Order: sequence, then C-alpha cells, then structure tokens
Amino acid sequence: MRKPVEVVRLVLWVLLLALSPQTQAQPQAPEAELKAAILVNMLLFVDWPIQASQPTDRLTLCYLDAGPVTAVLDLLSGKIIKGKPLQVLRVNATTAAGCHALYLSPNDNTGPARVVPNLRSGGVLFVGDSPGYLQRGVMINLEVDNGHIVFDIDLRAARQAGLMISSKALRLARKVAE
Repeated sequence: MRKPVEVVRLVLWVLLLALSPQTQAQPQAPEAELKAAILVNMLLFVDWPIQASQPTDRLTLCYLDAGPVTAVLDLLSGKIIKGKPLQVLRVNATTAAGCHALYLSPNDNTGPARVVPNLRSGGVLFVGDSPGYLQRGVMINLEVDNGHIVFDIDLRAARQAGLMISSKALRLARKVAE
C-alpha cells in the first residue's frame, strides 16, 4: 500500500504532466486517468462549510452514473486528501446531499438538471465532464482542448454553495466565471 505522501505526489505529478505544454510530444496517460487525477487534486484546493448532512471524518466524492472516469475514481477511494480518507460512492439524486463533491459524467445528460437545483446551496462541489455543463450549474468542468485536459471554474456558483476555491486552482483554470 502506498503512503499518503506518495499518493499526493503521484496525483500532483499527473496533474502537472497533463497541464504541461511539453506533453504534446510525449504519450499521455489515458483520458479517464488524467481527468480522475485532476478531479481528486482539485479537492485539495476547496474548503467546505460544515454541513450536518456531510461526514466530517472523511471526504466523500460521489457520482450518479458509472463510466471510465468513475472506474478510476473508485480505485482512488481510501487515499488521504486534506488529512481525511477519500470515500468514493455511487449515489442517486436523493442521497447526493451527503457528498462533499459530486461528479457528473457525460453519460448522464440529465445530471445537472436532476441534482443541481436541489443542492445548489448545500455545500456540494459539482464537477462535470461535458461541454456546456458549466452553464448548467457545475462549478468545475473538465474538457479536452487541443489534446489537453483543461478545466473551467464557475466561482459564483461555488461561492453560492458556501465553497471556497483556492487562488492556486483559479490560476490553473482555463476560464474562471466570476
């Protein structure tokens, strides 16, 4: 079993590799692995308000529908993020309130419409993986741009949910909606 420090270093290395301009000439890890690594790494840069519905002894990352990214996320369950074990769970729209972050995959086109309005102010970080999701309430959206995984942040939506996103993450974003 890897030590938590090694896992964090690995995630940071994958993130830096994905964002580096030199990676165009080098083979990259599969898209799902890069997206999962970026998503988990983003959790390091978010502060959540204390919510009665969310556990305080772990960081819970949920998803609605299975797919390639969620398969990789499942493998990362148990890793230490911000001093807490990461718990990756498949949930439905009614149980998503107990999550710190909710990943909405491209497989679920109704995801934002099903859960975002109900949880908008509930301290849940919505992370998407589809063009247009940022305009549908997702706070961090991953996309492929010229062969690179990039992300956009809707800072207004995050603030409305009581979330604080570090300026370090904001500087790495392709776009930030304020």
